[in-house]
Parts: sequence; structure tokens; C-alpha cells
Amino acid sequence: MKGTTLRLFDMLTPADIEFIVANEGADVTRLLLAGTAKGRKGNAALGKGNATPGGNFACEVNIPLCCKCIQAREKMKVKAPIWYRNPSLAYPFAVSVEQGSSQATALFKQSIIAGLMNSTPDTLSGNAPIFPNENTFCNDPSGNQTIFPNENTFCNDPSRNQTIFPNGKAEDPIGKNTIITADLTGGMGIDSFFISRIASKHYYFERNAELCAATKYNFRQLGAGNIEVSNRDITADDCAVLRELEGKGVSLIYIDPARRTASGGKAILLQDYEPNVIELQERLFAVSRYILVKVSPMADIKLNLRHLPCTSAVYVVAVGNECKELLFLLDREHNGAEPPVYCFNVVLLQKKLNNSTIDNQNSGNSFSTRPYNFDYLQVVQKDIIKISEEEAAEATYAKELGKYLYEPGKAILKGGAYKLISKRYGCRKLAPSTHLYTSDETIPDFPGKAFMVEEVVPFNKKSLKEVAARHPKADLTARNFPMDTNALKKISGIKDGGERHIFAATLSNGEKILVITLPVHTTTCP
Repeated sequence: MKGTTLRLFDMLTPADIEFIVANEGADVTRLLLAGTAKGRKGNAALGKGNATPGGNFACEVNIPLCCKCIQAREKMKVKAPIWYRNPSLAYPFAVSVEQGSSQATALFKQSIIAGLMNSTPDTLSGNAPIFPNENTFCNDPSGNQTIFPNENTFCNDPSRNQTIFPNGKAEDPIGKNTIITADLTGGMGIDSFFISRIASKHYYFERNAELCAATKYNFRQLGAGNIEVSNRDITADDCAVLRELEGKGVSLIYIDPARRTASGGKAILLQDYEPNVIELQERLFAVSRYILVKVSPMADIKLNLRHLPCTSAVYVVAVGNECKELLFLLDREHNGAEPPVYCFNVVLLQKKLNNSTIDNQNSGNSFSTRPYNFDYLQVVQKDIIKISEEEAAEATYAKELGKYLYEPGKAILKGGAYKLISKRYGCRKLAPSTHLYTSDETIPDFPGKAFMVEEVVPFNKKSLKEVAARHPKADLTARNFPMDTNALKKISGIKDGGERHIFAATLSNGEKILVITLPVHTTTCP
């Protein structure tokens, strides 16, 4: 394919990598000032400067870029631990680090695709496909490999970095077809990296030339040799990229459109995204049968289903009970049946391994970092919803609170299961617009948090003052209440902390109440 020639990205040298590791967690402002005083300021992303803080570095060190990497790696510890553990990766743009997918959500997408293609997810995580029949990932990482050939060595020479697959690719284990995937809005490349690990070939497209060059460099450091990187805008020249992809056997297209308006605000409506997936559907289907579209977690599912009529499944992905992603799987051969809405709460778990060694071939230096963890994804809770089922369901409403109170997880609420929760789990809803539930007996598999009710108090100024005096520290939540949680905290003076959780809510008869509770341990919503 033709495209803009990529500017050669300034690769991190062994001295840069040692500097980054030696100054982990350091004050980057101090490092920048020291570097500017000793060297020259240079380009904000790529400039060079001499510096010696954090160790003896006789060689020239790329201070501005190293400082960006030090800052980014603090975030990558949580966001993408496997990338964090490779200190030779470069992060010249903070916004791409902020906006990039997490390792947990990237692994989730990988498992969706593996299930579609009858393939096996990355043994990096020891996961089995979620779909069509699995509802948990394997949570025993023993015996699994990491991305690196000897499990704990990162090498500055990319030729020595290998994937866990022979010849750097994963063939379909059934042997019937080869998996070819494409990411049309590549960004920092975390999604592309994990998707590529179950593909024989993966196409990565990014319109920002410098970000594209940085990601290409990072892929080399990660040994992702089956990714073809292109610095191109997929909508340019009447979608020339899509025309060129036709006939290349692409199994699935992934697209994460930009969700920013011209004024810089967040775009929620699908037609405001760039590129406009609604308008591109026909052209995308000319390239691949399957399209996986990531939209805003705040987007309206029913509205988007009208815009994307070939949707065969919707995935709501919460990580640690925080709703992170909303995915629509489009199928060119969709038969028109109502798509299920899969609601998942997942966590990225870790197992301690031995010290890792960073081997800098060019400098001949090796040094150890702290012990690192083996990552694997576990499904905490899975629910399947059909919108028609929710619309037909009849909830039972509480006249008074029972012994237990339940707060549904963020994923199932985003999926739109309100009345359905009452029907499926045999609990009573507090009110049509109060998404809290109660029961007299425990519900072990309730998809959310469980609380034991200690006291129910009618809400008024006097009762709020009395509750605040008895519980000056407590978690406070308002649900379908005249004031929001922050306003209630302000007027009550109740500070976060303590053992109890206080809910302010409205019952079906309109009565406003305060519910003082104690959390009950649950495995479905950490």
C-alpha cells in the first residue's frame, strides 16, 4: 500500500533506557531543569540533552523524551502492565497514553475476536474464549508464557524479541483459515498489539505521523512482526485505504473513532464521530464480514442499534466495576435477530514472578528491576440482556426495605437491565427510577454490591444532622434523590471513609429515606 513515508523515530538508546529505569518515579520537572542546564533544550518530544541525575550517565540522554516516558510508565503500570515492563518503549505524546485502551479491555477484545474465529486467545494471559459458551477466563496462569521468549528478559535489540507464536504469528488452530485483522484508528497501539497476537497478519492505520512512527518503533521493541504499520487517514482520497484492503481476506475490522467535536468537547452521538461509522458501513463491509466498533461508554445503546442495523452483539465492559467500553459487533450476514447485550465486569489479576532483567546489548549493561507480575484477565460477573426482555419485564417494588440492600454493577445498569434485575434475582426494586434493590434473604450471585441494612431513617434536615453526628465518616450515595451525592456530602458534612455506606433514595410512594448499611463481601462486584 502507498502512504506517507514515516519519519524515522528517534529510538531510545541503552543510555536512555537506563536513565528511565534509574529515575522511575522521579520529579520530571527537576530532571528537565537539570537536563536543560547541561545540554540543549531541543524538540519537546525528540530533543537531546546531557544529564546525570538518578545515576552516572556519561552518554548523551534524550531528556525530554525520557521524562515523558517516566511519566507515562507510572500510568502504564496499571493501564498496561506488560508494556510498562518493557522500558524500551517510547511515549512521546501524553494524550495518546490517556486515551489509549487498557490491557484489560484490549484482552477482552482479543477474546471476542478469538471466539468469532474459533481461535485461541493469547497464552500470555492463559485465557479461554469468552464466547460463545464461556463465562470466565482461565484464572490459573501457571505454565503460561509471556510475550518474551524466556519469560523475563527485555532486550534493547528488537531482533531478539519474539512473540510466543512460531514465526511471529498465530495460525487458526483448526487449520481452516488464517486470521487477518485491521485497526483503522490505531492510536498508541495497545488494541492492535493484543489483537495481532491471535492474527497471522494485522494492519494498523494511524493518521498522525509522529504517533504512527512512535507506535511502529514500539511494535518492533515488542517483537510484533506481523503488524503492518501505515501512516494514513482511512477516509482520505475517497477511502483509498478501504479500496486497497478489499480482497486481502480481512477477517475483522476494529475501529475506535475520535469522539471530539470541532470545539474540543466530547462527542456522544455516533454521527459526530470521526470517521463517521454510519456512513462508512457499506465500504467497511466490502472489506470484512465483521466490524467491531468502540463507542462512547455514555452512548445510548438503543439509538446506536438503529444506526447500526447489522449489529449481532453489544458488549458493555466494566473493569473493576467502572464502565470503560461499549462495543458493537457488526456482521455483514446478520439475520436481523435482536442482538444480545453482554454485560461484563472484569479485573486484571496478577501473579508475582521472579526479578526481570533488562539486557542492553549495545551498552553491554544488564540490571534488575523489581519483581514483576504475570497478568491474566478474570470475569467477575457476566449477564446477558435483551432489550425486548427488559421492556416486557415487570418489577416488584418494595413497600419497605428488607434485611439486604443491593446496588447493581455499572455494566448491567449500562446494559439497561432495571426491571429485569428484579425478575431474575427475586428482589424488590425501591422505585421505578431508583436503581437499588432489597430482599429479606441474601442473593449470593447478585450482579453488584450487597449491603446489610442497619437502619432506615426518613429524610429531613434533623435526621440528616443526627445521622451525620453518629456517622461522621461513611461512604455516601444518592440515588433518585433531590440532590446529588456531592451536594449531600456538603450539607451533611459526612466525610468519606468508615465502615458504613449510607444511601439517600426515594421509595415508590415518593418517600425520601436514608439507609445506613454495612457492606457484605461479594465475589461479583469488587
